[in-house]
Amino acid sequence: MKLLSFIDTHILNFWYTAPSERLWAYLATLPVLLLIIDGLAQLTK
Repeated sequence: MKLLSFIDTHILNFWYTAPSERLWAYLATLPVLLLIIDGLAQLTK
């Protein structure tokens, strides 16, 4: 749970959003995470 809290805090700080706007911060971060996951998948092929 500490890791999730750490990630949550950093996402909110990165987008300079209030905790009430958490959903928008996560939606904005999702494409970046998908690119990272895709890149890792390409490296392991």
